[in-house]
Amino acid sequence: MTSTAQVPAHLREYFGHDKVALFGSGGMPAAPPAPPGSPARRQGEVARADALAKVGSTEPRPGLRPAALPPRPGLSRLLRRESERALMECSMQALRRRIGAPPPHHESSALVRYLIVPLYRAVPWRIKKRLVALASGVRGWSTARR
Repeated sequence: MTSTAQVPAHLREYFGHDKVALFGSGGMPAAPPAPPGSPARRQGEVARADALAKVGSTEPRPGLRPAALPPRPGLSRLLRRESERALMECSMQALRRRIGAPPPHHESSALVRYLIVPLYRAVPWRIKKRLVALASGVRGWSTARR
């Protein structure tokens, strides 16, 4: 417990009897303590006792794991994510050589890095654009102004 004598004089007006920040030199705490016997005081005491009882315990806490696991992504989504990651790592590698940075951490598989990335880079942009238009599922969009 810090007494008022240990708090520097220029900071005393910011700390109340319960170490709650004050509004200013008026001496009113930002949140006055709840009156003894009130439901708010009881809830606070129960929450504090519960938190202190769990200190050092190994029992699971609420929110450690999600209530339901998210669904596993499909094969096409996994392949796309892996390919995008490998392309980003390849770009980071090229930039690294120019600026002299350390090598990037590789999270993509070697198969994707050494097979898919070179194939993707070898395909011209016109063909990539058509493939994306076909694979996106969007049909009937017009680029002409109306």
